[in-house]
Amino acid sequence: MKNIFFLFTLLMMLAWDLPAQHLAAYLDFRDRFFVFDHGETKQLESFKLTSFQVGGNCVGYVNYHGDLMVYHNGSARLLERTRPTEYLVTDYLMGYSINSVLKVFDDGEVKMLCSNTNGYIVEDSLITFYDEVQQQLKVYHNGRTRVIEDGLMEWPIRSYRSGDNILAYITTFDNKFKIYYKGEVIIVDHNVQETIYKAGRDIVGFMNLVTNAFMVFYKGEFYELEAFKPISFQMGDEMMAYVTQEGDFKIFENGELVTIYTFPPDKYILKDSTLVFEDQTFLKTWCNGSVIEIERYIPRLYKISEKSVAYIDINNRIKANVRCQPVHVSYEMVNDLDMVMNVIIFNEGVNTIKIWYEGKLY
Repeated sequence: MKNIFFLFTLLMMLAWDLPAQHLAAYLDFRDRFFVFDHGETKQLESFKLTSFQVGGNCVGYVNYHGDLMVYHNGSARLLERTRPTEYLVTDYLMGYSINSVLKVFDDGEVKMLCSNTNGYIVEDSLITFYDEVQQQLKVYHNGRTRVIEDGLMEWPIRSYRSGDNILAYITTFDNKFKIYYKGEVIIVDHNVQETIYKAGRDIVGFMNLVTNAFMVFYKGEFYELEAFKPISFQMGDEMMAYVTQEGDFKIFENGELVTIYTFPPDKYILKDSTLVFEDQTFLKTWCNGSVIEIERYIPRLYKISEKSVAYIDINNRIKANVRCQPVHVSYEMVNDLDMVMNVIIFNEGVNTIKIWYEGKLY
């Protein structure tokens, strides 16, 4: 039982293809806290933490005493000598609040965004928040704060969907469907109480209520894809997969629409930039514009991350498909498997955790 507990207390988040350190963090079976930084393991705390989160370039955590700490650029530092109301660590930012005060840790610097907020959204490189004193809705992005809605009496968003660098939302007072992207607010539609929409990185898929067409906003451009609402659709990084009313399985990628199959998959998952789907007894993925067969059976457990699929095979060993190439990860029988950001984490024997990263075992 303890080896399963140890695996799940690992809770790793590692960066891939980011201009930052490659980080992980975990608790050992004695509740000591460690970070894994570019292959080097460092012990940061000897006593059990309250919580921790790992992003692309920093690790945020609340220590035994209730202090808010951050590990960044090779060392740990104190952010606040008080327990935060909430903190969220992403690939690029760490946003946190203490009562109604909202702050951000961005590339080694702490900035106060708002002294009195009652609502905010933290995504990879974007923080949206309502300034109650100035009655404005603001966005922090790329080191700058911009006002996107003004003259407001309360939190002005009825609903929203947020991607890594984009915000789609419907306003409370004037019922407008809007998209914030790269410093601009774009009004998509008027008089919208609610509609079907989802967001990914650089992309928003939505239903046009006037024409009833299924559309996509991609890198500043609008595309009409279907005349009718799809049966289902999922968003990723600069891509969207969906099943039409006729049952066609399609993908919108790099500004182009491709029909993968003229029949629907049994199941499909689009996560980050990876599309994986089950076709009868086959597990397949979409990679570099074509379908790749991973296995001729459905593994009992598989994990998906940046252009990678890791799974436990029929012999209880770990295999993967990384950037369209098959990889043998473990020749030993394993107890469990996890993967975040292309880092494969597995448990062998009793309390033996191994990490596969960039072709190496740690």
